[in-house]
Amino acid sequence: MKILAISSHPDDFEFGCGGTIIKFSKKAKIYILTMTKGEVGGNPNIRSKEQKKVCDLLKADLIWGGLKDTKIELNKKLIDIIEYTIRNINPDLIFTHYLNDTHQDHRNVAEATITATRYIRNVLFYEGPSSIDFSPTVFVDITEIIEEKVKLLKIHASQVYSTKIKGLSIIDAALSTGIYRGYQNRVKYAEGFVPLRLSLDYYYY
Repeated sequence: MKILAISSHPDDFEFGCGGTIIKFSKKAKIYILTMTKGEVGGNPNIRSKEQKKVCDLLKADLIWGGLKDTKIELNKKLIDIIEYTIRNINPDLIFTHYLNDTHQDHRNVAEATITATRYIRNVLFYEGPSSIDFSPTVFVDITEIIEEKVKLLKIHASQVYSTKIKGLSIIDAALSTGIYRGYQNRVKYAEGFVPLRLSLDYYYY
């Protein structure tokens, strides 16, 4: 099984679907497409090294989109980057940003992914700190690996306190979100997803 997680910046997928990716990485091949090096939010050399360290830990292949932070536009170039990656990988399952988000990069990547994945059977939108009105209907229990998810987030040391909220770290936000989604799923910690498409029969083969 091959899984592709698409994110605009280093640390995006770790928050939204990091626990799920950890669980899948035990048996599946993981690919991470990161569109930018997050240069507006920090030093791009440091942030790219942090992202590589995460991917090394997951034994995942890291692919850079080569775009500019905060300047990702919804255009053919963006769609082509995602389509090219999909053609090369042929993933069984794709994770990407949720459509309703206050960050323009996230919104545009989500929109482009909808077009680029029009023939893909399994596509899930993940939650981010800037998602709006996110109402998941698909959940993954991450209770047993919550510390591993925290470890992924801590690797992005340059971003841990970049929440713009005094005294609140990205770890705090991820744990709070995990508990909330866990309660919805009747477990301690969970990640929630909104499906674009999800073929349940696939998982019973």
